[in-house]
Amino acid sequence: MILLIFESLFNSVLLHAFHYFSVFFLIYLSVLIISKIIEDKFLSTTTGLGIYTICFSIYIFFVGLPLIYQIELSNFFNYNYYIMIIYYIGIILYVFLTELDNRLHSELEMKKPHPFLLTIITLIGFIVYIILGIFGFYDVFITLSIILIPYIIASQEIMNNFKNLEIVRRVNPDRWFYLGLALTGSSNGLIGLYFMFGSWILLLKYILIMLGSSLMVYAWKSLPNLSELDWMRKMEKLYIIHKDTSTLLFQYQFRTEKSDDLEDVDSDLAGSAIGGIDMLLSEILANSGHIKEIEHGDKKINFVHGDFAISILIGNGSSNEFKYRLEVFHLTLEKLYSSELANFNGALAPFTDLESLVRKYFL
Repeated sequence: MILLIFESLFNSVLLHAFHYFSVFFLIYLSVLIISKIIEDKFLSTTTGLGIYTICFSIYIFFVGLPLIYQIELSNFFNYNYYIMIIYYIGIILYVFLTELDNRLHSELEMKKPHPFLLTIITLIGFIVYIILGIFGFYDVFITLSIILIPYIIASQEIMNNFKNLEIVRRVNPDRWFYLGLALTGSSNGLIGLYFMFGSWILLLKYILIMLGSSLMVYAWKSLPNLSELDWMRKMEKLYIIHKDTSTLLFQYQFRTEKSDDLEDVDSDLAGSAIGGIDMLLSEILANSGHIKEIEHGDKKINFVHGDFAISILIGNGSSNEFKYRLEVFHLTLEKLYSSELANFNGALAPFTDLESLVRKYFL
């Protein structure tokens, strides 16, 4: 008898702890997502995911209360019907803001005849759910399927936008996002099993919620902003300068249109200027470091310093994507041309075929 009482008390305490901790954890994840809005635009997928996570945490909090406190409800499923509406609203807003974000920043999305089709489908599923509830039918699985399909498709479209970015390929976030989505989605179906297997099902539900939500937020935090998608348009010109002699070894113009600020630069002038600025700043700052970035008006000049050469990328704005590619390009450059750079005698002929390397890493 004492063991049964102790076990019941232990289960109750554990259940309460898991319930409130999971809700607190979801709120914490919401704050992490919302903090990224500062780096992004307000009307964006990031905002939508933040709203979804908040609605999901509200849903988890209220749907668990009758179960952990053993509250007698005349109709638990009717109670759950109203709580589910909050969860659905979070999904609808996420899908809408995702499609709006795509509409504003994706060229492919702009060409679609019905850019908000997924939002319309989620609204139809939501309306069906409301109508069935009015007539006394509590339906989750059918309407949730209708609403979750656009949710998954919208998420896939966002992931596809970033599939060509090297900074995203390193993390491969889509697999973690969908694994998290599968775990949180499966947790919703465990409520029905509670009446068969008891409180241990709720513990499993909270574990799946925390694990799945963590994976989704991890994947999302690893994605750059949609502004990174136009990184190629921001690149203007690339210079390769020999470190010791300040000789311009190679230059490449990314933009094909002619403009006053992209005219060919005299090799001696460019090399001397860059080398002089680097030495001057190192002397003023009294350290042996090198310039990494210079901002001049609307231009950003990014530097990568190696053992023998300096790669300089001039862009109209900044991008983590082309910064990463510039670093990888320069490492490859010094590896492939180590002998020519170490024994440089002024001959530029060995570097005339660098365009193929540029195309490999930037185009």
